[in-house]
Amino acid sequence: MDNLVDRHDAAIPAPAAPGATLTGATRAPIADESLTISNIAQGRQHIDDIDAHLRELLATRRDLSQQIQALRSAEGGPRIEHARENEIIAVWADELGPRGVEIAMAVLTLCRGAASKP
Repeated sequence: MDNLVDRHDAAIPAPAAPGATLTGATRAPIADESLTISNIAQGRQHIDDIDAHLRELLATRRDLSQQIQALRSAEGGPRIEHARENEIIAVWADELGPRGVEIAMAVLTLCRGAASKP
């Protein structure tokens, strides 16, 4: 069975460069970068930058998910593939434990969107 998530023939927008639309002068650090702050305001600014980047990434993920759902439906498949969602949830759970499951479910719910209405 063709895994539509891995298809390269769909029009998929390129993700924005890290920090491209962030208000801070520098991009948010990635997970494996060490970050030390010298004051609360600086720490809060980094958190705000990370939150902005997360929102951008989630918007891109939602757009990709909607394209995949449309391709799957056009090929006669179901809009939602529960086995794929379970794989995603398992990865989040492995990385973050029970709270990872909650986050994964929220992300999947956001990205599923509503079934198209006639």
